[in-house]
Amino acid sequence: MIALGLLAALLLAIAYREDSGTPSAKPKVIAIFKASGAANAFWNSVSDGVTSGAQDFGLDISIKAPRDEIYVDEQIAIVREAIGKKPAAIVLAACDVHRLVDPVREAKARGIKVVCIDSFIETEDANAKVGTDNFEAGQKCGVALLRILPAGSSIAVMSYVQGSSTAIGRESGLRDALGGKLAIASTSYSSSDEGIAYEQAKALLERDPALAGIATLNLPTTLGAARALEESGRQAKVALVAFDDSPEVMRLIERGVIRDAIVQKPFNMGYITMRTVEELLAGKRPSAYTNTGSVDIDKANMFEPENEKLLFPVGGQ
Repeated sequence: MIALGLLAALLLAIAYREDSGTPSAKPKVIAIFKASGAANAFWNSVSDGVTSGAQDFGLDISIKAPRDEIYVDEQIAIVREAIGKKPAAIVLAACDVHRLVDPVREAKARGIKVVCIDSFIETEDANAKVGTDNFEAGQKCGVALLRILPAGSSIAVMSYVQGSSTAIGRESGLRDALGGKLAIASTSYSSSDEGIAYEQAKALLERDPALAGIATLNLPTTLGAARALEESGRQAKVALVAFDDSPEVMRLIERGVIRDAIVQKPFNMGYITMRTVEELLAGKRPSAYTNTGSVDIDKANMFEPENEKLLFPVGGQ
């Protein structure tokens, strides 16, 4: 009976310390992505990196997201709900470059550290930013198209969400690299929906027999466009240069449906973000912006050791 009483007292003391937010508890961090990792290979890998980093750096992490990145109001509501829980930090992948500015400012006014991951806001209100340099990655997409296609060829740009900082950066970098050497026949937005991208690409291929290339700027758009291209039988004549990787993207590269894929480093992005959070909470001054990089992958280099490690990670990167 005495032993049971001592055990109960010990458990109550531990519960009290955790609930009261004393230094014995891990700092609470809420990560708010643009989409659920369960439905998207990219965000699934980011989640793995965040979870691994949180474990290594002693942070208590929870991950939330709207139904998809087009639901900006839903993400804003999630951010404001998170602010009400008074975490030590919020990690945010902003669905909209403009509309998430005020919620970030509200968090900072409450003393909450904010690190933007992958997708940023138009101001410098976040404490730090971690993600791919999307302008640079867009340039790589353009360089790949110029390598494959002769000058003057007609291409289409298939983007996803107009207000997303990543979409803006990738398209800007693509156009910069092309420098007018290829003719952009059209630009479309899929709302990051594979089904919509499929229908858009199918219609595009049917109405434009002179089309020589397609640039797809995120994973759902890539998968939808690739399916339409393969069904059309024109994959040998229309060069598809894509963004992001998944097992299906790698199979499409091996089959020649996708010529190049600009691949990010999502696990590293998540892990470095948590290291940045830990540094902020320790009173340090991490880099204001960390570029986690991207790689141009094609059939010739996908099984090179460094690329294989990135594309087919075993137990993380």
